[in-house]
Amino acid sequence: MHFAAQSLQASLKPMAAYFSASVESFVRTSIEEVAARLHTMYAADGFASQYTSQTESWNETIPKLQQELSTLLQTCPASADWSVLLEYPLYRLRRRIDVLLLTPAAIVVVELKVGESVYRSGDRRQVEEYALDLRDFHSASSAVSLVPILWCTEARTTPYAQTISTIGVTEVICVGSTGLGNLLEKIGTTTSTARYEIREWKSGQYRPVPTVVDAATTLFAGHGVREIAQADASNLDASANRIVEIIQETKRSSGRSLIFLAGVPGSGKTLAGLQVVHSAIETGIEDQGDIVYLSGNTPLVVVLREALARDEAGRRKSRGEKPGLAEARNSVRTRIQHIIDFLREYLTNDDGSAPHEHVIVFDEAQRAWNEDYGRKKFGRPSSEPRLLLEIMARHSDWCSIVALIGGGQEINAGENGIAEWGKALRELPPSDLAKWRVYGPPNFLIGSGATAHLGAGNLSEVEDIVIDSELELTVPLRSYRSPSVSQWVSLVLDGNASEATVLAQELGDYPILVTRSADLARKWLKNHSRGERRFGLVASSGARRLRAEGLGVTLNATDGSAIAQWYLNERGDVRSSFALEVPANEYTTQGLELDFVGLCWGGDLIWSGQTWEHRQFRGNSWATVNGDRQRFITNSYRVLMTRGREGLVIWVPTGTAEDPTRKPRYFDDTADFLLSCGARQMSETNA
Repeated sequence: MHFAAQSLQASLKPMAAYFSASVESFVRTSIEEVAARLHTMYAADGFASQYTSQTESWNETIPKLQQELSTLLQTCPASADWSVLLEYPLYRLRRRIDVLLLTPAAIVVVELKVGESVYRSGDRRQVEEYALDLRDFHSASSAVSLVPILWCTEARTTPYAQTISTIGVTEVICVGSTGLGNLLEKIGTTTSTARYEIREWKSGQYRPVPTVVDAATTLFAGHGVREIAQADASNLDASANRIVEIIQETKRSSGRSLIFLAGVPGSGKTLAGLQVVHSAIETGIEDQGDIVYLSGNTPLVVVLREALARDEAGRRKSRGEKPGLAEARNSVRTRIQHIIDFLREYLTNDDGSAPHEHVIVFDEAQRAWNEDYGRKKFGRPSSEPRLLLEIMARHSDWCSIVALIGGGQEINAGENGIAEWGKALRELPPSDLAKWRVYGPPNFLIGSGATAHLGAGNLSEVEDIVIDSELELTVPLRSYRSPSVSQWVSLVLDGNASEATVLAQELGDYPILVTRSADLARKWLKNHSRGERRFGLVASSGARRLRAEGLGVTLNATDGSAIAQWYLNERGDVRSSFALEVPANEYTTQGLELDFVGLCWGGDLIWSGQTWEHRQFRGNSWATVNGDRQRFITNSYRVLMTRGREGLVIWVPTGTAEDPTRKPRYFDDTADFLLSCGARQMSETNA
């Protein structure tokens, strides 16, 4: 079930179900009283238009649940003190759990399908995802047993043969019209090593780590970042708030501000940027909402737009309105724009007018292109930063540019990192430069920590610079199971096996495995991705000889429809990432993520015994490259290796002696080096 906006402060408190009581109290409470309490919360969540359909559902399910729990009380009197929670919200998924049963031995997650006589695979994954979400993001659920149950009221109960004695999420149990009460007795009275205090669990906090797609849809549905981001993982919320404060100061002083927010890969830069857009409108900084999120990352723009449009259409449908997907797609185009479209509007038919927006949030600003590209694209020898500074300076009152910077992610020729911004500032006439105030994190002038590999472009020549520690995101949220993943990747790409293997011991629940079999890699991804967790293959765009392994085509960055389908379509759709047929590359994954990633290693980056050898396939053979091209290849693999939120499996082909472009020793040495860095060998038994 989906839910509407909650209070901005909601996630700072324990989550409250619509209804909560002991089992005994719930059974004794009249159906009318339970329904009335549910209706009150339901209306407060903005679902008045769905009142009738939801009322009918509750009027049917409440008696059934009370009947099953009455049976439980008769056979297990101790269950009187167990807790029953109805309509329990999960902010990351923007859904509600139908029923939670808190027993001494386990937490039981129940999804009801009224009138359903078939146990559908999609419903199984749904309830399993609810349990996984609690395990991963509820502070009191990581060390308990969680049992997902699919209750189809018209189906036959399947045999129950689960072991509920260990920590974690069990397999989904299916129960039909009768038998839930007896099943709950077996679960609740199991001797478990994962017992917990029900009262303490209720006071636990829900701190989700959303994907960028989850974050975007939740924010634009009316939520705040505190509801959807792990509260103690980083200074994400503080950073977004600080940027909004700077924008407010800029408006009050009628000035101009350039704000750099830097962060390591996966630290939440995009989420922070989206929150700034959301907050600027909510707090009235922009009365007309004239603030826009810009990105030069076409796949990111495409996926965010389509996700927002589908979500908005779905919410309209749930309210009984005409879905209008085409209309929803048009409406989100004004919120999220491609940087080229923005520039084209103010440069192609240039009349010198100021843009509608006083504030632009520019994601992946480290990929801003230089003046050579500007000459080719717009016929002007100006870099992207220079053009943005000039366009925004047309405002006679005030303006702000928020530049979101990621370290070590420049993957194209002409992308010069933060150095290009420094150069653009220095090239401004002194009178114009004096009007800009620059904000950035510690060390962003020289490059360090989260801003490593940026190269500062001698920004010290700009006089009005404010250093602010809240403008740096240092903790990766993407790989929430182990924040050390991005650091491990950097050590591997630096060729530092000794330190990488030490750090690998700290990766905890984040698996990194190496296999020489593509089939084993696919098997592992399918077996380890439970619930609705997304998996897919990725490969470097330069891995040209993967064609001989059956992977000749990667997801094209210019095919917006294919990209949206790959990231958003469900299992069973051959166009989705779940099909494991078409890998995404560095251009179609940067800024996006999967839960589990299968990296197909190519011949463009091989270990030569002492160092990495960077290569480009030209004609009929590989050629060694140097300079910027070498850096781009390294950064491509950095992007690909940091896309997984929960795990990474690396497939290194075996090659063949019969093909000089796929010599076995290239791949043998590469696989051995990855293993020496602490990656684990995959086998049939652990796949």
